Amino acid sequence: MNHALKHSIFFLIFLVSYNLADAQELERKLLNWQQKSIYLGPVLAENGVTTVEFLATNPHADSLFITDVITDCGCTLVDYSRDTLVTDGLLSLKVSYESDYRGGDFSKLILVRTNLDIYGDTLVLEGINFPVIDDAGRNFPYKKGGLGFRLPSINVGQLFTNEPKVKFYDVYNFGKDSVSFKDLMEQPWPAYVQFNLEPTKVAPSARALLAVTVNAEKLGDLGFFSENVKILVEESNTSIDLNLMGTVFEFFEPIPKSMEKIVPRLLISEPDIDFKEISSSRTVQRSLVLSNLGQEPLLIRKVSTNCDCVNVILEEKEIFPGGKAEINITFDPKGRQGIDHKHITLFTNDPINPVRTITLRSMIK
Repeated sequence: MNHALKHSIFFLIFLVSYNLADAQELERKLLNWQQKSIYLGPVLAENGVTTVEFLATNPHADSLFITDVITDCGCTLVDYSRDTLVTDGLLSLKVSYESDYRGGDFSKLILVRTNLDIYGDTLVLEGINFPVIDDAGRNFPYKKGGLGFRLPSINVGQLFTNEPKVKFYDVYNFGKDSVSFKDLMEQPWPAYVQFNLEPTKVAPSARALLAVTVNAEKLGDLGFFSENVKILVEESNTSIDLNLMGTVFEFFEPIPKSMEKIVPRLLISEPDIDFKEISSSRTVQRSLVLSNLGQEPLLIRKVSTNCDCVNVILEEKEIFPGGKAEINITFDPKGRQGIDHKHITLFTNDPINPVRTITLRSMIK
């Protein structure tokens, strides 16, 4: 049975069970699980099967036993005791995950049903799958300091200022010697980033994980960033040069409905500008008005563009409640032709819409 079909059957069972329970409004007699979700982190296929344990107790006066366990994937196997569980008895359910051919994030569901509750509990097993390497040279075409990488740059994606982000990348040692990094204190990389190998020493013709930890708050900027960093290698006394990139966003706690008219709120008078048909030999300009609809000061943290051909002058970076500020935009289309789109991004302390975009459209002749 293929994966898609098994997942569909699992979902159908779950949906029917949930709707039946809801419709009949039965008193559920569920197990008391210590945790219903386990995160495995990165899983390398060559490391074999990964096994975790879910624990639960029986909080009911009635004895219970597991009637069946249903998984949504053949890559997860479940082992559990068929014995009857008395009141306050402890149940151990072991789930084994074997990496399959699909790479990336995964989430596997396990439905556990008992004699006291036919609708069941749903457990979740999550992680990042790194499938088997079929051709190291083809899979890791970018070689730096003896290590092979899948891509020329390390893109950590979206980052938020409330907590560091850890992202994993698999690398391959093409050299004849083991590779490990020098001590943290010797590394020249910026204070906002840290690199670790797992395991700390990569044997020849072996794969390892490069863990990249980025602290967006320490980076001290918003929006897209790109920086070249060096990692010093212990054995060869050489360095690995990497391009690190990502996009930083300020984190805001969810705003209750009652505060929506109090917090800073940005209104842009014309967020979509159409210059229509313009000549490549002449610059064009437009002035917009930024308004603060809130009852607290609005701060323009940063203004960025996706092209040096766009120049932005902002009158004020702090707009008081009910106030306005002018923003002047100049676009130089020199050397361009045809349909053109440019973007200006505003990063503000508006907690509901902290990132706003002004679009410039034109047809350049």
